[in-house]
Amino acid sequence: MKHLAEYKEEIHSCSKCGLCQSVCPIYKITGNDCTVSRGMFIMLRGLINGELKMTGRLNRYLDLCLKCGACSKFCPSDINVVDIIASAKAEYFKSHIFEKFISILQKYIFFGCGVSFLRLFSHNIVSKKYDKKVVYFGGCSGKIKGNRAVVKLLNSCNIEVITPDFKCCGIPFYVRGDKENFEEYKNNCLNLIAQTGVKDIVTTCASCEKTLKGFSSDIKVKNIFEYIRENNLKLKLKKNKKVTFHKPCNIDNYDDIKWILDNTENLEYVEMANFDECCGLNGISKINEYKIMSKIFKAKYDNIINSGAKTVLTSCIGCETALKLYSFGRYTVEDFTEFLVKNI
Repeated sequence: MKHLAEYKEEIHSCSKCGLCQSVCPIYKITGNDCTVSRGMFIMLRGLINGELKMTGRLNRYLDLCLKCGACSKFCPSDINVVDIIASAKAEYFKSHIFEKFISILQKYIFFGCGVSFLRLFSHNIVSKKYDKKVVYFGGCSGKIKGNRAVVKLLNSCNIEVITPDFKCCGIPFYVRGDKENFEEYKNNCLNLIAQTGVKDIVTTCASCEKTLKGFSSDIKVKNIFEYIRENNLKLKLKKNKKVTFHKPCNIDNYDDIKWILDNTENLEYVEMANFDECCGLNGISKINEYKIMSKIFKAKYDNIINSGAKTVLTSCIGCETALKLYSFGRYTVEDFTEFLVKNI
């Protein structure tokens, strides 16, 4: 993670065109330029130049950002907004005890004790041996659910799956600006990969995939759906199922997912409206901003209901968690990989 000052040129390259306003979920609700990358860059430039101080008010605008990256994908200057905001958060993090307290809770309670407890119910199996080998990075999702679904699907493609005991990929700490813990998780991951001697990494989570791709150019990271399509693995469900799909912000290989949705027998796929808009995960913890965040949750909820599907598939542990929290029992939410193996 770079220091905020190192992004000075990128921040300066923002032309203030305002295109980010048309895709930012928060700006669409607030209409406040401080909540979109254009306005944030003006404030951050003032921070770098010493004209502003990192106050709680400025941090509030950084926290309102959902880190969905929609503005970056639409930016004509190709500015990596999420990385810049994470670096700005790091400036706030290093001098505020409450932020450090939240990181401690994340590390030892949520991603420590919580995941370890849920791991007791996970389903792991031993992979068959093949010439082609990949390392499965399960992260939190893998610890909770086990490796069964991944091993079964990749073994069907004549690929052996190696499953080291990985921790979280570290992205929750990255977006909070906790450099120290992020680097710890990153190094743990790279060390375990190095011990296997295999450089092909497979994951089922979009957020993990994006994070791992930023770790090192020495490893090759793919989502499991790429392997399924590459090997032309045809799947057939035991019973007819009608589903819709929520596309995580961090996934870049939706074409592979769509290929599976279209080519799996007995699977009826209905595309919900705005299927690729953020689920609002990063807003769940912002109780003080509930009026804003509830509108994002409500819009996604309505789109799912209007699709007519009772099952929502996704490929990110964060999205899966968020969608379940505000489903109110009207639909079920499942990881796409787990859904496939359970129903074929």
